[in-house]
Amino acid sequence: MSVAVFLQGPHGPFFARLAKRLSQLGVVTHKINFNGGDRFFGWGNAQVDFTGREVDWPAFFRRYLSEHKVDTVFAYGDCRRLHESAKKVCQSMGVAFIVFEEGYLRPDFVTMEWGGVNAFSSTNWSRQAIHQYLPRGRTPASPVGHTFWRRAYFASAYYVAMRLAQAEFSSYRHHRNRSWLKEGVCWLRSFYRKGLYKITERGLIRQLTEEFSGRFYLFPLQTCDDFQLRKHSDLLSIENAIDVVCKSFARNAPEDTVIVIKHHPMDRGFCHYQKLISVLEARYQISGRVIYCHDLHLPTLLDHAKGVVTINSTVGISALLHKVPTKVLGRSLYDLPGLTHQGSLSNFWQQPEPVDTAFFRRFHTYLYERTQVDGSFSRGITSTVDGVCDRFQEMGVKGSILPVSKPAGTDAKTDAK
Repeated sequence: MSVAVFLQGPHGPFFARLAKRLSQLGVVTHKINFNGGDRFFGWGNAQVDFTGREVDWPAFFRRYLSEHKVDTVFAYGDCRRLHESAKKVCQSMGVAFIVFEEGYLRPDFVTMEWGGVNAFSSTNWSRQAIHQYLPRGRTPASPVGHTFWRRAYFASAYYVAMRLAQAEFSSYRHHRNRSWLKEGVCWLRSFYRKGLYKITERGLIRQLTEEFSGRFYLFPLQTCDDFQLRKHSDLLSIENAIDVVCKSFARNAPEDTVIVIKHHPMDRGFCHYQKLISVLEARYQISGRVIYCHDLHLPTLLDHAKGVVTINSTVGISALLHKVPTKVLGRSLYDLPGLTHQGSLSNFWQQPEPVDTAFFRRFHTYLYERTQVDGSFSRGITSTVDGVCDRFQEMGVKGSILPVSKPAGTDAKTDAK
């Protein structure tokens, strides 16, 4: 009988729903909680609160896996300090470490990989593996729809529960260095700014698609505390990245071009870079050639962009889909010859390497079928859980913690919420 442990999951009931389904299918499930938010949304045949110090966690976790004969561990993200330690323990004990993350393909997919995600992916991303892959013919499900308000609700509930149980988990330190009060204020500011930008940026999309069509480079920002920046690049911060890109643009880009710096929508209420950009415009003498925006429709921008510069955002995959030359500043699984610009950033502005569209189609299919599950962590959760279980079934005995066929009567109806 398989035994699975759930660590921290995405905000909301996704991990609880998955644990319940696996339990129905014969898997013994455990949930380890690190704070009140984990416990509020958590579920398992057995639950335990880890209230010790972070330095004590690896030894505790090793004993727990051994005592309960655990063969599989689930985690959301592999770069949180607790998950980094857990991953090392799993590797040393031969326990499967399955990582979920937001979809490499957005917005209607979630990522599910064995061992790690993003630049830590254990999937073979070589050209040979991609070319030799035989597609299974999977077709995407229906779009998920808008998830912003539900995500905001789940996040708010998580942080309130975390705050209420703070005394019980006094040693816990969240991977984001913000208090629950600051988090709430930032989300309220995000709601306000979302409405404000609908007004202030109303005519900007027309200007970019008409006056600057084919003459602007897009630089989509990532969240200020993104692990992609902290773990998968050598850049110091988003501010540092903006400085590097603006300086290179000023020195090397054609004089009739502009650069569009697009703020990350999930960071709308947490930070703002207009003052920095104004300073850099003056410093590098590119006043009037930098456009800072927030909530413009990304596919429309990509249809008219001359090129895309990214740290390692999944927007880079969208850019490749739109056949837009792309330069990656960090480390990313899609930064491959034939897909992205392999030369320097300074060279990119003048001579960007084109996208090999035939190779990208093969890459896209490979990425989708090997790492993506149709659905969302916050909407239509039951159908996402179905997709996860289907992936286990596809793995068969070798990589699955489930029986080869599901017991009768355990299928659930799709959650239409």
